[in-house]
Amino acid sequence: MAIRHVIFDWDGTLVQTLDLWLIAYQDAFEARGHYYTAKEIVSEFFTNHDTIPARHPHLNFPPIAEQAFGYVQNNAHKSTLYAGAGAIATQVAEAGCTVSLVSSSSRYVLEKGLNAHRLGAAFGSIIAGDDGFGHKPSTTPFEETLRRQEHAAEETLIIGDSLVDIQAGQALGCQTCFFAPASNERFHNFAQLAALGPDHQIDHLNGLLDLVKTPALAR
Repeated sequence: MAIRHVIFDWDGTLVQTLDLWLIAYQDAFEARGHYYTAKEIVSEFFTNHDTIPARHPHLNFPPIAEQAFGYVQNNAHKSTLYAGAGAIATQVAEAGCTVSLVSSSSRYVLEKGLNAHRLGAAFGSIIAGDDGFGHKPSTTPFEETLRRQEHAAEETLIIGDSLVDIQAGQALGCQTCFFAPASNERFHNFAQLAALGPDHQIDHLNGLLDLVKTPALAR
């Protein structure tokens, strides 16, 4: 079915905030005398926060997470866009698609980044992580987006950089696109993500235009 609606992820797809989070955690750990490599921070502390106290009982993790979040809050406007991100939402809309955004970031952090890059007006619907619709891989924020935009899952493409984006899209019956620029490889296991079987994989956002301009997508 042809793509008529594109739902973008924010962190790691349009804006390079993964680097911001890495710096935030490095600073928070080092301030308390804990030293981890970038790989260790990404694998152990970027996700599954509820299990961290059991996995790392020697850490008092809540203040660490709070400091890291504060750093990202204060510096969200300094984040760097991926190549092509400044124009891609508008270009997709001009190709005839409705454009939406679903993020796990807080509304404050998300809007700070959107405003800094003047992208807020590019999306017909924006759902943040604290808007009350749950977090990926839950399909709820995507279901709400489909309701708002009046599109079916089958004609919707979800593009994201992480496992939860692809999982949510597949669970809902949406088309999926794994965004895999070389700069993200330090944060994700590309082979594991590709093994999920997303409909598409691109390493530059301009590749999305070829997908939305295709009359019909063979599933």
